Amino acid sequence: MRITLRQIAVFEAVARIGSIAGAAEEIGLSPSAASMSLKDLETHLGIPLFARSGRRMHLSDQGRPMLEMARGVLVRVADMEALSLPEEVRGRLRIGAVAPVGNYVLPSLCAAFLRRHPGVRMDVRVLPSQDVMEGVRNMALDIGFVGAPVNSSYLDAEPWLRDGLAVCAAPGHPLAGDAEAPLSTLADAMWILEKTQSSERISFTVEALKYINSLNIIFEADSIETIKRVVREGAGLGCLSRLAVEEEVARGDLRLLDVPELRFTRIFSLISRRNTEQPAATRAFRAFAAQLANIEGN
Repeated sequence: MRITLRQIAVFEAVARIGSIAGAAEEIGLSPSAASMSLKDLETHLGIPLFARSGRRMHLSDQGRPMLEMARGVLVRVADMEALSLPEEVRGRLRIGAVAPVGNYVLPSLCAAFLRRHPGVRMDVRVLPSQDVMEGVRNMALDIGFVGAPVNSSYLDAEPWLRDGLAVCAAPGHPLAGDAEAPLSTLADAMWILEKTQSSERISFTVEALKYINSLNIIFEADSIETIKRVVREGAGLGCLSRLAVEEEVARGDLRLLDVPELRFTRIFSLISRRNTEQPAATRAFRAFAAQLANIEGN
């Protein structure tokens, strides 16, 4: 008996997802067929690849070093398949991104990429920075875009896009016409903010509490669009990524307040897993995304 590509694909998917049922659904097999493929692989190798804990599957000590080899095989096979059409990039691309990038930058970027490479299938997930980093580290995601600092020996990060914090208000808000609005003058302001896992919320809170004792937060939501709608209705001030409010500011639906203490630039980084071969679709998208990079002042 020889090891088959199906067995390798099942093994990699179970290791990444943590269950046979989830792996089977992703690959397009029945759970019984996926289970049999994994059992045959373990029998052929003579070692247990997973430790079972209820319905969850965790790599065994013997299975852990095999995962990188399995992923390398799958990447090489994907590249071999792509050689049949030298001018076409094909494959599945899994991207994780924080909300400002995932919701306001990637839609047009991905649409342009797909027009150029119609053989690619994309899965974009909007997640907090830490979840994006964990997904890339575990290879559940191929690449990611994050706003938080990257301190991991498993990840490579390259600066990609500049952004800033934007304090915004409805056009009729009493502060909307002020030339400047230092944080010290906003002690009594009512705030409409994202929930605390947002890097924008964390950055704003850290800076604001240097100048005022507390924030009067009257409304919180996970959705940036919800925040913008509530601010637009005049309920209070919001603080979001500049990328997220560009269209509303251009239309006049929102006004930006000039807050001197928040005139700093932050960087979104493009991350990938260190020392890991990437499929052709991932390499092509990285090169395509690099054209948008404004780190050099473009």
